[in-house]
Amino acid sequence: MKAIFEPRSVAFIGASSDLFKWGFNILHHIIERGYAGKIHPVNPNGGTWFGRKVFSDVNEIPAPVDLAIIVVKDSLVLETVRKCTAKGIRAGIVITAGFSETGAAGAALEREIVETAIRGGMRIVGPNTMGVFSAYPCILHALMGSMPLTAGNVGLIVQSGNLGSSISYRFLRRKIGISRLVSSGNEADLTLEDFLEYLEHDPHTHVICLYVEGLRQGERFFRLARRIAKTKPIVLIKGGRTEKGAQAALSHTGAMASNDGVFSALCRQAGIIQVDTMDEMIDVAGMLLSQPLPAGSRVGILTMGGGWGVIATDLCIREGLLVEPLGEAVIRKLDRVLPPYWSRGNPIDLVAPGNTRTVTDTVRILLEHAALDAVLVMGLGYMFLRARRWLMSEVVPKEAAQGPAEHLMKAELEVFGLIADLIGEFGRPIVPVVDIMAFDIPDQRGPLACLESRGITAYPSPEPAVRALARVTAYAKSFREDAPEKRDRIQAGAELLRP
Repeated sequence: MKAIFEPRSVAFIGASSDLFKWGFNILHHIIERGYAGKIHPVNPNGGTWFGRKVFSDVNEIPAPVDLAIIVVKDSLVLETVRKCTAKGIRAGIVITAGFSETGAAGAALEREIVETAIRGGMRIVGPNTMGVFSAYPCILHALMGSMPLTAGNVGLIVQSGNLGSSISYRFLRRKIGISRLVSSGNEADLTLEDFLEYLEHDPHTHVICLYVEGLRQGERFFRLARRIAKTKPIVLIKGGRTEKGAQAALSHTGAMASNDGVFSALCRQAGIIQVDTMDEMIDVAGMLLSQPLPAGSRVGILTMGGGWGVIATDLCIREGLLVEPLGEAVIRKLDRVLPPYWSRGNPIDLVAPGNTRTVTDTVRILLEHAALDAVLVMGLGYMFLRARRWLMSEVVPKEAAQGPAEHLMKAELEVFGLIADLIGEFGRPIVPVVDIMAFDIPDQRGPLACLESRGITAYPSPEPAVRALARVTAYAKSFREDAPEKRDRIQAGAELLRP
């Protein structure tokens, strides 16, 4: 695994100067992102690759090689692997497709490739893989996907190349960095379970995200997941949950999709957070990385306007979260900081407060005196948007708008900073819901940039915020109620998933 994720040197076999070929693009990504190890391009024609020497054969490389990235025709992969083992290369990423996902002949060739590799002391990722991204100790962007992923603490294993791109790009957009990303491909040798066990011990990975179509080793997977999820949350999307989807999965990577009911039940028993969409995966992972785990399901809702509070209350009830009335003692304390017309209930409707500190003063009182496990703060970002509109106005002179706009933006950014401080002080989730328009502000001083600089994930509406909080609350609860008999149920259920 170290040769795959932390190689000191790479042989890129199938290097091409044709910009339309993967042999160009993946090599270009590795070099452009600044991989710090030695890179040895290989092509039978030799020559140069934009100024870099190209070796005509692997055995011509004068130095040891840790990792081979193989982008050659399917008919050439077997001989390429033989040469790699003769060179003493310990690991290979086979990008090439055309194997078990195509039928019996491809499956036979795939088995021969893996047997040859293992006899020679080499392990294989793939074939039919999008590649690998690793952020530590330096960036290795050996992927088909071209977006410049950033270093962070999410480990991502996918049984689909394009899903790997789509999920990782969503993390990038939300300013959430990735530690390791591997597209496991056909899993002819190394499987999802092998990569999961590696991430268990990877100090740079704090949350693990999975896209799964089928399991080669169901019992091992759930045994690993149960152990790992106690310290590193696992967020999972299952593909092939319907009969038609399962057929598509089989033709896609050759993976046999498992019985969906059994699979979902085992996920619950193992403490896996199962989600339905890519966006929900990012929402949940962001909350796990940026917020403390809630100790229970009691939620306080604070909103700048009534409608969001109504929607959030309905969502919380549907998702199993508790929205309970405030006690009289808490109401009296809130009376001191809120206007006379405040709602005196949960949710708390601030009705567009004039003083921005009203928001954080209210949150502090709730966390100090109310029996709450988390607070949703909704409707943020409007003051910043209003101030920007002043500055863009063709009616008000810029010099007249500048001072008030700066004051309003500064005041709201102060609220975001105080929310981050309160999360650390109280050790309970305070979930910021910022209007979706604020997500479109490129300004580095904007609301999202302020929260992201403190490592806090914001949400564009009540729905994703509540769903993410509900998933994280259920995850935390599953380990508070841990019992030995769960392990027995997992082992028995996993037997049903054996192919």
